[in-house]
Amino acid sequence: MKYLLIGGLNATINTKKIQQTILEEVTNPKIVYVTLASQKYELSLADFKRKIGVRIETFTRDDLKVANFNKLKEANVFFFAGGCANDLISLVKEYNLLPYFLDSKVEMLAGVSAGAIMLAAYGMGDKDAFMDCGHFYNFKMVKGLGLLPIIFCPHYQKEELVLFDDEVKKYPYDAYALEDETALLFYDNKLVRVIKNEMGMACYYLKRDKNYLLIPLYERNL
Repeated sequence: MKYLLIGGLNATINTKKIQQTILEEVTNPKIVYVTLASQKYELSLADFKRKIGVRIETFTRDDLKVANFNKLKEANVFFFAGGCANDLISLVKEYNLLPYFLDSKVEMLAGVSAGAIMLAAYGMGDKDAFMDCGHFYNFKMVKGLGLLPIIFCPHYQKEELVLFDDEVKKYPYDAYALEDETALLFYDNKLVRVIKNEMGMACYYLKRDKNYLLIPLYERNL
């Protein structure tokens, strides 16, 4: 299985290397854009359609209500949009959707922000306001489905996400922290490529046996 984990996407950015990676990695992609993490997806969906340039299907909460799972059976790529990771994960479990995503014909699972957190073992995502040592924080760690044995942090350019660097020490996994418009491509559990729509944005690797030092990852094949 191929996994594409994206730190965040901005509709005002015109570069589309991350989105086009799907077309490079999958022959004759049949893409389903899964919007279960949020009910406000029109802008991100329109941007994705513009940049991917091929026909896609959408799977929304309305499809869940009427048990319309036929489009899931035809897909070989699933793209999980952002929003609330806990909502996304809860709905996937409640409606037993994971077997569709792991079907033998599926070649890639891609996710942005909450969608990427779902694919990891844990991720720093959903807002949960609290104070610590006089500092205000607004994120919490979310348990994902564990398809990749890693910890994932999207939107790492946000100043308050500095707490991620200490939070990962509580978990027995390597970690990745991605700023917006950056992405990582995995073949099964192996990182094979770093992709950036914006070269000024960064992504980092925090290796467990290196005391979670931030190791910069540059755009390249690995």
